[in-house]
Amino acid sequence: MTTEDRAHVAQRAAAALGALLTPRWKPLPHQNPPPGNWYGWLLLAGRGAGKTDACAEYIARHVAGPPCLPGPVPHWVGIIAPTQGDAVTACVSGPSGIKAHDPTASGPITSAGGTVVRWANGSQAKLYGANSPEDVERLRAGGNTCIAWLEEFAAWRYMQESFDQLRFGLRSGPRPHWVASTTPKPKPLLKRLMQGEVPGVVTTTATMYDNPHLPQHIREMLEDAYAGTDLGEQELYGRILDEIKNALWRRKAIAASRIPSGDLPDLIRTTVGVDPSGGAGEQGIIVTAKSGLLLPGLLPGPEPDPDERAPVGAPRPQPHGFVLDDRSCQLPPEGWGQRAVQAAIDWEAEDIAVEINYGGDQAIAVIRTAMEKLGVDIPVRKVRATQGKAIRAQPVAALSAQGRWHHAGTFPELEEQLCTWYPELGWSPDRLDGMVWGPWHMKLVGTMTRGQGSLGGDLARKQIVGSRLR
Repeated sequence: MTTEDRAHVAQRAAAALGALLTPRWKPLPHQNPPPGNWYGWLLLAGRGAGKTDACAEYIARHVAGPPCLPGPVPHWVGIIAPTQGDAVTACVSGPSGIKAHDPTASGPITSAGGTVVRWANGSQAKLYGANSPEDVERLRAGGNTCIAWLEEFAAWRYMQESFDQLRFGLRSGPRPHWVASTTPKPKPLLKRLMQGEVPGVVTTTATMYDNPHLPQHIREMLEDAYAGTDLGEQELYGRILDEIKNALWRRKAIAASRIPSGDLPDLIRTTVGVDPSGGAGEQGIIVTAKSGLLLPGLLPGPEPDPDERAPVGAPRPQPHGFVLDDRSCQLPPEGWGQRAVQAAIDWEAEDIAVEINYGGDQAIAVIRTAMEKLGVDIPVRKVRATQGKAIRAQPVAALSAQGRWHHAGTFPELEEQLCTWYPELGWSPDRLDGMVWGPWHMKLVGTMTRGQGSLGGDLARKQIVGSRLR
């Protein structure tokens, strides 16, 4: 036996002895896994409820249990977090991580093959992020696993794509399954899992107040930030929000104005609104249109003359607008440029309206390059935001409330943003922003009715910098 082998054996022995001497962690009721032969355990809980502790303990027990695979590696584990760094700090090395629950775990160790954790019995876990297309590809190539841990699942940027890849690889051993710990967010995939659209998924819930061990100063800090707000239902109580009171749209209004995609009236203008991301986020690409008919609406009319009998606020014909398609994505410039141009081709759009606040002329160059590759020549309009997103969105939300803004079909991700975003959240709703450029550009909004002033000057100045870029 070499010196290195003796040192390795001694390390394992010391870790095993340490595990025996360390007092066992005692789970709270909500931290116990559900009974039965489930495929996925979805633990939805408020901040500080102890959801990471629960999943770390579950993984540690699984690894110490009966082997899933023959040979020197009895368990292959996948651990996926919003970023690989989050997987290291939260799932492995942090105070609630795997090493706190099982001292026989060593690592994380980074090599050419990735970042892994190893156990004294030979089991291994590989750590992944879900933040980029490259992360998705690493999951695709990550090999087969017997169990996966999905940490802060609802915060994954590439949620659906990463979930698909981890499921494809979850096929080793007699019972491949996953556990997920997350503060809920109104994400379509999360809702589908909760509604039972994926067989074998069990959902349990907990609130921040279910954890009596949470330090008082942390509890007070979270309460100061969220108590009494809609977001508090999510962050403190672990409840998924279908809509937020501060948001500009209501699901009821969207549903009331929704029409089948085959029932569109004659359209006189179609445009593609593009909101390029200022960083590594999403690119909003929304196709919208304006009707050629003046349809009934609920927009209050101007003050009547004294001899008129029509009451104030009587419905009168107004042009209507439509959301036709959502092509939003998270792609590098070449990818999102071609996606935007292809949307314009597919819908025979008159032009593409591109916000240039972040991308500037580079965003226009991306669109121009995509048109050259696809062999088309479509007018591009530069639009520059000089006021905040909420101010631009308010008049469009008013169109929806008036019954003049219609979704021609269902667009789950877009509608989630419309009904849950408000400025204080601090993140950019790129789908929402891509959508609102259309009605401004097509002059569905921009001025109020006679006697009520102008929205174009005071609320949401939109600057058309150029008319036609070839």
